[in-house]
Amino acid sequence: MTCAIIARIRSKNESEEKAVQNTQKKRHKLRLNFWEAVLEQLRLDGVTLYQNINPAKDHWLSAGSGMRSCPYQMIFSRDEARVEISLQRSETAENKWLFDQLFGEKEQIEQEFGAEIDWRRMDDKKASRIVYAQPFDGFNREDWPEMIAWLSNHIRKLEAVFSERLTRLNRQVRVQDDGSLE
Repeated sequence: MTCAIIARIRSKNESEEKAVQNTQKKRHKLRLNFWEAVLEQLRLDGVTLYQNINPAKDHWLSAGSGMRSCPYQMIFSRDEARVEISLQRSETAENKWLFDQLFGEKEQIEQEFGAEIDWRRMDDKKASRIVYAQPFDGFNREDWPEMIAWLSNHIRKLEAVFSERLTRLNRQVRVQDDGSLE
């Protein structure tokens, strides 16, 4: 190959890389702006769960549930908003046990929450999730006020329904001295 061809290939690769970086920067700025607005609304609504959390460029924002590695999460995506509990402890067996304990109260939990919840045990993965989602056009800033109100309302509901249950399960996990949950 001649030097001119190599230079054109490098230039093309650099241009493509720059375009990808610019897209990522725009997406990160968009998410940062979204989370700033969400956190402000949560403060106005008196939601204390996220009071010590800063906005981020990620598509999620996590807050502690009182149980190690089982955070409450709010998810911002192009086509939906979600609230969830992610059971992501280091031991798969603990995550599945926790999920099964909560799933055993599914009817009562959903009644208290006021809607059907998406129960994702994910047997092929280490983690499990308990999810409630709503379609939105996340990249349309005109939809943000509705999305933000939805997130504020449903993260409060999620915490109200799961807080006491997670506290109880956390006590049970801590008293296990042989590491097995049955």
